[in-house]
Amino acid sequence: MNEITVKQAVQSDIPVLENILLDTVEWLNEINQPLWSAKDIEWDSLSKKYKINDFFIAFLNGVPSGCMVLIDYDPFFWPEIKKGESMFMHKLAVTKATRKSGVSDALIDFFKQQGKLNEKETIRLDVSAWRQKLRAFYERHGFVSVGVKICENDPRKNTALYVYKMPPSHFHSPYTK
Repeated sequence: MNEITVKQAVQSDIPVLENILLDTVEWLNEINQPLWSAKDIEWDSLSKKYKINDFFIAFLNGVPSGCMVLIDYDPFFWPEIKKGESMFMHKLAVTKATRKSGVSDALIDFFKQQGKLNEKETIRLDVSAWRQKLRAFYERHGFVSVGVKICENDPRKNTALYVYKMPPSHFHSPYTK
């Protein structure tokens, strides 16, 4: 049976993250669905938007197999959401060799757990609007499409916005005994 674990990345994991993301870039290019460029996923570019502790790595039987970014503020896609009010996932990637192994599911479950641990009412993500299989994957995990951000000068960059509402039983009011 496959064992999948997820851990927060540290500085020494930068090459691991770059390798996972590059594997995804190459696979998406192979199937003619480019998303990021190789330059986009180099640490020099990533570090302009994210800190190392924003990244999480999934291990399948001890082998780095997937990653994602979790942040608490995304003014580009979600300008109406205040910092700390929700959590946002970006850069979900799984190596070609481990697709369909449950790594993506484990990363989504971990995202939900982090939302619960951080007492968020919602967690959010965005995805290229034209990536129907990926949108269906998120919908199977309970995420609901709440709109599309239109990119006027390049419709290929239209982005679907998704929200997952955390079950209310996860929240404890300071006023309840």
